[in-house]
Amino acid sequence: MSVRNFVMVLFGGGLLIGVSGCGLFGLTKGIIKNPKDDYLEARQENPLVVPPGLRDLADTDPFPIPATPTSPNPSFYPNRPPLPDAIYASDNREEVRIQRLGERRWLVLPEPPTTAWPKIKQFLAENGVPIALDAPQDGRLNTGWMQLDAPAYRDVIRSVLKEAKDEEGMMLGQDRFLMRVEQGLRPATTEVHVRHENDSVALPSSDAVVKLNDLRSHIAGAEADMLNEIGAYIAAKVSEQTVSKVALQIGSARKSEIARDEQGYPILRLFLDYERAWATLGQALDNANVEIVNLDRATGTFDVKLTDAVFAGEDAEDQGGGFFCRLTFSCGGSSGAYDLRLQVDIADADGYEVSVLEEGGGARAGAELAQQVLVLLREYAS
Repeated sequence: MSVRNFVMVLFGGGLLIGVSGCGLFGLTKGIIKNPKDDYLEARQENPLVVPPGLRDLADTDPFPIPATPTSPNPSFYPNRPPLPDAIYASDNREEVRIQRLGERRWLVLPEPPTTAWPKIKQFLAENGVPIALDAPQDGRLNTGWMQLDAPAYRDVIRSVLKEAKDEEGMMLGQDRFLMRVEQGLRPATTEVHVRHENDSVALPSSDAVVKLNDLRSHIAGAEADMLNEIGAYIAAKVSEQTVSKVALQIGSARKSEIARDEQGYPILRLFLDYERAWATLGQALDNANVEIVNLDRATGTFDVKLTDAVFAGEDAEDQGGGFFCRLTFSCGGSSGAYDLRLQVDIADADGYEVSVLEEGGGARAGAELAQQVLVLLREYAS
């Protein structure tokens, strides 16, 4: 190549770089597009359509990726994506336990409904208890009516049921249990609710049976004993770990979620009645060692004081105590203490929402600080 041709090629390449420079240096037009803001336009794709002849082979993934919720106002973070949520854990996070609120009680399992559902069915099968209603789409399991006068039965369920009836002085009629399996407040947890019925007592209408939370057990001791036995069975790991695909829909009905309002501020949605939502927040604050300065149930407010030690997962009295924080990409903001107000408001007929305000309930707290507080509450709720 001659010197003259080489100079022309070099000069032409310089013009090309100059023309495409807007794309090379971070603008949206040009040969090379800067992809840093592409996540703002990300959308959930349509579900896969499987031909009829191949449907038996479809949906074989036992751990499907959940649907991505639509984030209102995603450009709230214009220069960088929001940081991942911290993952908090307490010493009893992996325990099977019974929660109580007044006369209400339920079992909390440290595993998702997809693995809890087959274990509960296996527990009933091993005790020779028939299942009259099996509706995984609603999370419902009803046992058949059981008679306790048959001498051949010596299973755990009938034994504890007979003891409860003896204590209550109700020896007439047949008995059954109504169960509802639900997603827990924290991800990968399950709640089991149980009601006892005896056919010698007037039964509610079929419409009321569907609404399990509206029912009260005819014998409260039988309900408590049944929850204890289910919890002991699962805690003992008697049943092998299996996954139920038909129970996937149970996990889709969440009891809590972190979302954003129309202005882009974080909120915590609790799909609970007010009594339990209020108690859940109080328990979460206590579990996380957050100081409650004042509370007013009538107005739905908690005035709290937080420190960086709380966000770092450290016990306020003993640094590095019984609580720890893992993967704390969003832990530990600026140093110091934070005086905040948690406001509980009615979201809709299905539940309530919690927002984080500055001291005294004036302006909203900063978005990232509010996100940390709400994630903390959800992870310590139970």
